Amino acid sequence: MSHNWRFLNTGSYSGAMNMALDDVLLKGVQEGGNPVVRFYSWEPPAISFGYAQDPYSEVDVDRCLEMGIDLVRRPTGGRAVLHWAELTYSVVAPLDNSVIWGQRIHEAYRVIGHCLVKGLKKYGIDAELEKGQIDVERRPKGKTAIPCFSSIARSEVKLNGRKLVGSAQRRFSGAMLQHGSIIIGDEHERLVDMLLLSDNERLEWKKQLESKSVSLCNYVRDKVDQNQLINCLFEGFSQILNCSADIGTASDDERENAFANMNYWCVASSLGQVKL
Repeated sequence: MSHNWRFLNTGSYSGAMNMALDDVLLKGVQEGGNPVVRFYSWEPPAISFGYAQDPYSEVDVDRCLEMGIDLVRRPTGGRAVLHWAELTYSVVAPLDNSVIWGQRIHEAYRVIGHCLVKGLKKYGIDAELEKGQIDVERRPKGKTAIPCFSSIARSEVKLNGRKLVGSAQRRFSGAMLQHGSIIIGDEHERLVDMLLLSDNERLEWKKQLESKSVSLCNYVRDKVDQNQLINCLFEGFSQILNCSADIGTASDDERENAFANMNYWCVASSLGQVKL
């Protein structure tokens, strides 16, 4: 395993800036740069959509903007995620080491999942990996995709049998990018209020989210210390990946390049930016 990983704590950015920065970091790895583990949060709250989703067929855009929630596209796949009272990670790494990442996406999921579990345990959270696809209950049918936290997939992180971390990975030429959302508060359940659903579907999906997902705030005695949590997670990654945990932030050039490309990732912004 490479000992030259970059560990970045970049704080809070808008959704468009966060996605643009992950794209910049991805391009850097594709061009031969060091792999990256990054933790960050979102200000203002935002819904991110997998690259293959149509946001306008998923959510009530006007309602989201009225609530001050931005809409952005992710470079990765997966379903809609409401980034509110949560911590996001991204892992960007070259694909030239099959001994570590394996040949299949789920093998890389498992490695990253072990890193997350190790870090969460250091913070005092008894998390574990899901070993199989256990969610086989009937789900509501319709054109709107099932919320990310309504099901648990293999190698995803769970706590007391309920989903704590939702992740999505995509492989590009020479590199992979994996995103994940670690639930801190219960605000993720409000996503259902913004989806294009009937009243019956909304009620059923709310029940599913409540029963199948869990937040850290329900398992810690005091308020979650996000910086301490990030440091513990970095320790988990450094131990599993056998590398030093020197924590930094994005470079000025990386931030400037991301800022220049924010509009590409923006679907709609509560500040008035709209990309059709």
